[in-house]
Amino acid sequence: MTQLSTRSSQLTLIAAILLVFVFAISAAGQTVSPPVAEYRGKASGMVEFRNDGDAPLATILEVKGFTVDEDGKLLYAPLDPKIDVEFGASSFIIPPHQSHFVFYKSRSEMPSYWFAFVATLTRANADKHQMRLNFVLPHVVYVYQKPKLKRADVNVTLVPGDNGSFRVQIQNHSGKLARVESIETHGFEKSLQLGGVPIFPNKQRFVEFNAGQHNSKATVEVVFEDGFTITVPVS
Repeated sequence: MTQLSTRSSQLTLIAAILLVFVFAISAAGQTVSPPVAEYRGKASGMVEFRNDGDAPLATILEVKGFTVDEDGKLLYAPLDPKIDVEFGASSFIIPPHQSHFVFYKSRSEMPSYWFAFVATLTRANADKHQMRLNFVLPHVVYVYQKPKLKRADVNVTLVPGDNGSFRVQIQNHSGKLARVESIETHGFEKSLQLGGVPIFPNKQRFVEFNAGQHNSKATVEVVFEDGFTITVPVS
């Protein structure tokens, strides 16, 4: 290969990388609001897909079920046939610097359930010689049963980990869907306030943290959205 052709190949590669980089920056302007919605008894809501980029976006909207493992990893699955979700068009164009609103309703005979709208956005007028990139924006919906979670329904323990870390183990012994609002550390080198996580019926969930050294009175508080707090001493 000649030096000229090598140089040409290098420039082509650099141009491709720059194209991906510039397009990736524009993707930062594509948003969904709210990313998570919560209802009790039944769901009737709205989700906004916002395009702050300079190009129109072709959007495909799907409704999917999902599972979440004990470490918080989400895996999409087909929607449970016992869940009925009604919404508008499943495909649409979002013009530059505009929003598209999707109104929806859901119902089920199950006391609690969950699903997700998954929007796949693609640049509508992409040049055929350019790399086509897809952006995926989820809107997750939780529908809680009417009876709230009770203190007696759950156990919370601390499991020591490596290098001073801990895993908060939250066990839900009931058939109720619930949510931890926050997890807070006290008496540690660092005061942490971790964000909320869903707690699925008859499942357990682990949340890992490392707040540094702790004193003899250190505790971890798990605040539940249903109105109670469980405080666990470290030692």
